[in-house]
Amino acid sequence: MFESCHSPHEIAHLLRRRFGLPVQLLAGRPMITTGSVIGALVMPPYLGGEVLGALDPELQAPVVADPGNRTWTFLVTPPSLGKPVDTAVRSQLAAHQVTVVPGGRFVLLPTTDSTLGWHWAAEPAPGTLRLPPRTAVIEAIHRVIALHAPTS
Repeated sequence: MFESCHSPHEIAHLLRRRFGLPVQLLAGRPMITTGSVIGALVMPPYLGGEVLGALDPELQAPVVADPGNRTWTFLVTPPSLGKPVDTAVRSQLAAHQVTVVPGGRFVLLPTTDSTLGWHWAAEPAPGTLRLPPRTAVIEAIHRVIALHAPTS
């Protein structure tokens, strides 16, 4: 996808045009800022892969993987009316290495197709940006966690 890009400006333009992402450049890096347009959830890739499989196929999330695939960042809709995630839910998610990214934080975007750099673990659909609701992804995380919970 990035083979025709020769600069960060070209990458940012491609991400805006192809996916409708509100890309900014900061220090030559394409990124988005979480807030009123986009939210984010960060988790380990082993959990992220299962969460992608647990999501309704119509709600597939764009997912950014860091170099080396240590974390996956799900791009989601921001909370409605600024409603924060309940503290107990945040604690349960944190116990599984899931972070709800607060507003005003930067999320780096892919710049390469190689796993040696920031890349898509799940590429967004071309066209108008469609993100799953944050609540739907959190519910999928809970379903996946419940599948692995020890039974008594």
